[in-house]
Amino acid sequence: MKTVFTIALVSALLVSCQSTGKNRIADTNPVSNEKKSAIKPIANVDAQSTIFQVEANQADTILLPNGGSIVFEKNSFADSEGKVVKGKVDVQWEEFHSLEDIMLSGIPMKYDSAGVAHDLVSGGMFTISATQKKKEVEMAEGKSAQVNLVSLQDTPCYNFYELDEETGDWAYETTQNGEVIEVPEEAKDEAPETDVLQIELMTDNIEELQDKDIVGWKTLEPLSRKDRNILGSKYRKSKLEATDAKGEYLAKIVIGKEIHNYKVKPYFMSDAVKDSKVNNAELTAETEALLKYANDVASGKVIRSIEIDDFGTYNWDVVNKRENSKRMIASFDFPDETDTRIVSLFLISPDENIIVNYNASGDKMFSFDPDKRNCIIAILPDNSLVSFSDKDFDAVRAAKRGTSYEFKMKPTKIKLKSAKDISNHLEELI
Repeated sequence: MKTVFTIALVSALLVSCQSTGKNRIADTNPVSNEKKSAIKPIANVDAQSTIFQVEANQADTILLPNGGSIVFEKNSFADSEGKVVKGKVDVQWEEFHSLEDIMLSGIPMKYDSAGVAHDLVSGGMFTISATQKKKEVEMAEGKSAQVNLVSLQDTPCYNFYELDEETGDWAYETTQNGEVIEVPEEAKDEAPETDVLQIELMTDNIEELQDKDIVGWKTLEPLSRKDRNILGSKYRKSKLEATDAKGEYLAKIVIGKEIHNYKVKPYFMSDAVKDSKVNNAELTAETEALLKYANDVASGKVIRSIEIDDFGTYNWDVVNKRENSKRMIASFDFPDETDTRIVSLFLISPDENIIVNYNASGDKMFSFDPDKRNCIIAILPDNSLVSFSDKDFDAVRAAKRGTSYEFKMKPTKIKLKSAKDISNHLEELI
């Protein structure tokens, strides 16, 4: 039995880097967009934007759950004829940090410079638009909005790009340093107020935990910020071992070649109900919301601030400079009767923090870094997943550069519904 609890993640430099109200959530359903768009999100997946409501004729600030914000000036919105609008305006917002979120977004991640296509490494991406009474509004002439995006990437210096949503081309805007989020020294090694963590641990080998309703794990020793990042890492492997103390266990967390040990004990649903004195449904929703908010805030490393004078899709990015690139002529073997023209196929390299969309019918431009961890995930027309693991890549690493290689995609039992499905499967592939 596998008990799964996932912590949600709120994941070419041109020259040198030089830095140059209350939330009112109106809805959580994305506004339909009939325009021609190069953005091709994966269909039938739970990925919704959030809509905040602001007063058009007042200066207003949207406070984002992860600590970021969007600041509007007074009279910032105009209709299609350029006339300043008054009253309430719905601002639709979505941000992307993790590789799986970027994959499902359908936003192209190639940047063309002097005729050469490069893969982008995202330091945080977002889309923003606005409507009033379901009609699109624009930024008023001479107005701008300041977007303060919380980034999970700790490198301060990134480029800022705007996407042409019709062509899929990124336009370079500026290069800036972000503001590093400092953690007070006295707080770095303190234990959090709550020691109940949502982490994934295998319980198959612990007989007394079989079929137990575990809602989290309590750590028996104080955790530093580094410890919390290790326990919350998406790409770590874990093993649970019994100890001599009744009810206590040793969680062995493996990241790369490093092994980290933590003493833990299970936090059962019965404990949670007793502690909180609320029913199970309320507890689950409340706990998840609080833990997600706390984790989103704690995960942020840099605030990247920019002023935009138009709505659209934007990205803090750098071009991936791969030191060891192995190029192959790729073909892909899928289950019978798969129409590869409508298959979405991605190379994922968590070590490089990149995701690359390839042609599922075959691609002469396929390349990867053999010294890094890699995997391939393909989404079939019925939203089922097939994949190619990092271990499978060993044969590709041994193949001669520039030759043809057929990637035999292995079926899974996964029917894609959300980014969490991708996240869980990545842990198995890497």
